[in-house]
Amino acid sequence: MRRASQPHRRMPSWRVCLLTLTFIAVLWIVFVGGTRVDEMIVGFGVILLSSAFLYQVWRTETLKIRLAPQDVAQGWSVPWQVFTDICQIIAVLAATVFRHKRTGSFYRVVRFRTSKSDPRLIGRRVLATFYTTMAPNSIVIGIDPDQNRMLFHHLKRTGIPKMTQALGARPGAAP
Repeated sequence: MRRASQPHRRMPSWRVCLLTLTFIAVLWIVFVGGTRVDEMIVGFGVILLSSAFLYQVWRTETLKIRLAPQDVAQGWSVPWQVFTDICQIIAVLAATVFRHKRTGSFYRVVRFRTSKSDPRLIGRRVLATFYTTMAPNSIVIGIDPDQNRMLFHHLKRTGIPKMTQALGARPGAAP
């Protein structure tokens, strides 16, 4: 009989575990660029540590996340956003090096629709953080579900990406 004070524990399916470990193994081979014996020994250790960590997270995590296909599809614009941000960063670097112009550092707070209990809004929060931070000019510092705010940092002040807006960010001053 489980006590009320003990955290809820759930067991992941073996198929999900096997698929995840296979994915980690393939990524290891891609990242190291070969299958030499010493690389595979270290890779085996990485897989063991990763699987122990994932197992513990799966057993104790109670957060429900739902990733809707239309929210995941917002990532189609990430490559273009990365390209344009790289151009902006190069322009900032050139201005700093050649014109001795001081580089800016901008923190920005915007409204962001989110929740602590709605799985779809939690999934949008995760995707917004992931997609927005992939571009080199923007780093999401955090999203506050109590106040519905997103804090992020820019090297060059730009607008809020359309994909981030589609996931819940609203232009304008935060409340």
